[in-house]
Amino acid sequence: MKSADLKFNGQLKPRTVTNGIVLHHAAAQRATPQQIHEWHLQRGWLGAGYNVYVRKDGSVWELRPLWAVGAHAEGVNFESIGVCAEGMYHPSDSQLYDREMPQKQFDALVKVVKDLMEEYPSIKWIKGHNQVEGAATACPGSFFPLQEIVMSATNNSNIEEVDVMKKGDRGPAVERLQRLLIELGYQLPKYGVDGVFGAETEAAVNAFKKSAGLPQNGIVDVTTVIAMAEKLLQSKKSLEQENADLQSKIQSLEKELKKTLESTNAALERCRKECDERNKKFVEFFRLLNQLMKEVGE
Repeated sequence: MKSADLKFNGQLKPRTVTNGIVLHHAAAQRATPQQIHEWHLQRGWLGAGYNVYVRKDGSVWELRPLWAVGAHAEGVNFESIGVCAEGMYHPSDSQLYDREMPQKQFDALVKVVKDLMEEYPSIKWIKGHNQVEGAATACPGSFFPLQEIVMSATNNSNIEEVDVMKKGDRGPAVERLQRLLIELGYQLPKYGVDGVFGAETEAAVNAFKKSAGLPQNGIVDVTTVIAMAEKLLQSKKSLEQENADLQSKIQSLEKELKKTLESTNAALERCRKECDERNKKFVEFFRLLNQLMKEVGE
């Protein structure tokens, strides 16, 4: 890891606990460590808020010292290390964005996470910025390979849990889980989306895990979330296919209806013409009749 040798505008505070890692993207396709530092100074911060910065070429930079409290995820800065990846990994109408992460950067991020877990054995969760409770952000973006990085980094690690939810937990993360369960067909008829991981939610989680062939321990870990995402994607694809089939049927019916209307219009036109012809004949008949009656009267 290279030091960016940044000059901070004030005294940094040491972190007293290290429970997690928060992963970010820079929201810029290209940015040097110094640019990150300048942007954060302009916000009135002491300087770069991330502890670690990983560029697309695989180079790893220490921005804010590892021991220092960061300024990257409100609510968990005091207990987490902020790791940022160079790039814009979320769709944008205002700037260019990245759909895929370079392999060098991916490998470097995996190594950084592994190294941090070795250096700080107390780490028990890894989250994207948008997974932090109360965070209103898309960071690190929908194209950021968050789960792949977490899975690759924790396969052979002694980490105890990665963003785990279990009975007794409360908050927005539990609400999102409950909505996901309902979307997947696991109803919560008694309490619904109440943000409380109680017995009803636990039963729904275990029912899903059973269907996915996972241990029914009531715990929602990364593996469970990935399985839920895959199931939801399958459901989405199924719905898209049903929608495509329905659209095809609608188009077919529209064509048939158009043909029927054209045929009906043609028949109506013929009827109208026949009526016109008959009316003309009636008019001519009565004209001749009137003329004949006049002639007879004379």
